[in-house]
Amino acid sequence: MKGISVTVSSFVLGAVILLIIQMGCTSSQTPQTPAPFLVEFSADTLPSYNLEGELFISSDSLGMPNEIAIGEDFVFIGDPYAGQAITVFDKESGDFVAHTATKGDGAREISYLGSMNFKPETNSGWLYAYPGTAKYFDGESITDNTIRLTGEGTPMDPVWVIGDSIISSGFYESGRLGVYAPSGEFIRTIGTLIPGETSISVMARQYAYQAILKANSAGTRIVAGSLNTDRIEIFNTSEVLHLIRGPGFHEPEFSILDFNGSPRTFIENETIQGYISIAVTDQLIFALYSGRTRGWVRSQGYFSPPSQTVIVFTWNGSPVGVLELQDGAVEIGVTQNGQYIYAVYRNPEPIVMRYDIPALM
Repeated sequence: MKGISVTVSSFVLGAVILLIIQMGCTSSQTPQTPAPFLVEFSADTLPSYNLEGELFISSDSLGMPNEIAIGEDFVFIGDPYAGQAITVFDKESGDFVAHTATKGDGAREISYLGSMNFKPETNSGWLYAYPGTAKYFDGESITDNTIRLTGEGTPMDPVWVIGDSIISSGFYESGRLGVYAPSGEFIRTIGTLIPGETSISVMARQYAYQAILKANSAGTRIVAGSLNTDRIEIFNTSEVLHLIRGPGFHEPEFSILDFNGSPRTFIENETIQGYISIAVTDQLIFALYSGRTRGWVRSQGYFSPPSQTVIVFTWNGSPVGVLELQDGAVEIGVTQNGQYIYAVYRNPEPIVMRYDIPALM
């Protein structure tokens, strides 16, 4: 990796010059949406910390953990291989507390837990099941409060933002993210589409650049980390503000295959896996970066790529440091006060490690 650099693209400079010219000529024209501020970085000269963690959870109650939420009193682990969708552990001791969130298709059940969206330091939040169903979890069980996301596109990873509106990554024809009303109706998209050859469909590009989301506690900022490349985008609820590229500057390799008469996007083995998990406080973004090829991950039989590198950013898009964990992490969570980072592992056995975040962060 190389030294950090910050670059404003020629497109942005051109937009600024054009805006100045327009302001000098007339005051009646509609202002244009500014292009996002582009940050390009490489991480070898960022402050780097090798963290010594402690074994926090090692339990026969874990199967194949794929989600984590840090509550006020408990740590909630999403686990499709456990008897129920969520396994609960004590936040201080790591002791097993309960299995909860019944699996199934009933009103108070969930078929498959795709993601969890809890407000920081709370014991309740939304559970999302594909395709388009969110159910509220009150800390003990799934309630009758269900939202169905309907309309344009396919939502993949929703977060709840200010005003109880919902913003999701997914597959949309007209923008990067979908915006939904609190009741679940599609409203609009925000953010520009991923660039690419016009011969490649928008949906194929959206799939190749699929992103995971997290929002700050106020629901006014959203971060999107791309799974198949080193691309971080920071949004407010109306537009993209910052585009961050690094540390490897690689794009996903993919092809369009015919599957029983329907086109399918296939991610090639040469693709370098990017940001596989995101955790946030109101000050910082913690992005778990893999850097391993998809072919290597497949050869190991992993469900998702493992990592040991967490790159830390401010909400203004500046990279501020690198945290090195024990290798093999697949998910991370952080405490809102920035004291601890929790890392979920699956191999050689399912565990959760807890690390002290350096005070300088």
